[in-house]
Amino acid sequence: MTVADFIANGNQWPDNPDEVCQASFPNSLAPNQTFEVVIGDDRLFDSFGVRSDCSGNPLLCDTAYVFRCRVSETASCDASPWGNSIACATLPCNPGQNCTYSQGYWKNHSDVWPLQNLTLGAVSYNKSQLLQILNRPAQANGLVILAHQLIAAKLNIANGADPAAVQQSVIDADSMIGGLIVPPIGNGYLSPAQTSELTDTLTEYNEGTIGPGHCDD
Repeated sequence: MTVADFIANGNQWPDNPDEVCQASFPNSLAPNQTFEVVIGDDRLFDSFGVRSDCSGNPLLCDTAYVFRCRVSETASCDASPWGNSIACATLPCNPGQNCTYSQGYWKNHSDVWPLQNLTLGAVSYNKSQLLQILNRPAQANGLVILAHQLIAAKLNIANGADPAAVQQSVIDADSMIGGLIVPPIGNGYLSPAQTSELTDTLTEYNEGTIGPGHCDD
């Protein structure tokens, strides 16, 4: 939840869990093991095995959020106490056109798309097909994960964002996809390990970590 909402609630987490964004990760940890979670607009949507009721909803730029976690209850163990609350802020907003939006933004704002058709690899898709792809959970298919970020990157570039930071990555992504048809339009597949490096670069660009920065939503 945002820090502002947390403070307004008396610096306490609400009793109703539906008032905050929640996610669960099906990782089994041995004693003293740790698990790293990267928070970002698209990480919860495309990460394998993650369940969340708010995945795909864009985070607000230049906004502080508060987080907490615990180990969930199992058949043999009770849930752990909640850990300490930690705060982290998203990147500053860029009010101009030379900025980027995440795939979550483009998925939820199709009315402002600068293009009605895009080519992914060697295959052209219309807007309706692209939205079907963006709304398709990755389900451990690296092709879908890569397509999500490639769609967002191409829309950002068409919208006026400086492409210098990802020009080569866009070319490489198209080359890797080639003639594969992205689900649910087709049944193409790439392993997440094969696409992870390109996906990470495009995600960083779309979320504003590299390149011109995140747009003011």
